[in-house]
Amino acid sequence: MLSRTSMDELKKSFFNPLSLLALFQGVIIWLFMMLFLSLEAAWISFACGGLIGLFLWLTALGYQNKHVAKLTLIGILLNAALSLISAYFAFN
Repeated sequence: MLSRTSMDELKKSFFNPLSLLALFQGVIIWLFMMLFLSLEAAWISFACGGLIGLFLWLTALGYQNKHVAKLTLIGILLNAALSLISAYFAFN
């Protein structure tokens, strides 16, 4: 069971803007491309989201912020999953 202080630290580290950006940057790019272009064209968002995620991950590692680095990798994986769904509809 987590203590009260560790829960507060978890909330503080997860809900800061950089953590949220790291987790959802690829999803937001995919969502914008899907809404403004099409579901079939949104597969290319992985190129943008993956590259932005790479540099965000390197920056987090440079500042020794391991929590943001882990969330960035999870965000890249979310972007890859959404891009695979779009690629399935585009090329199938």
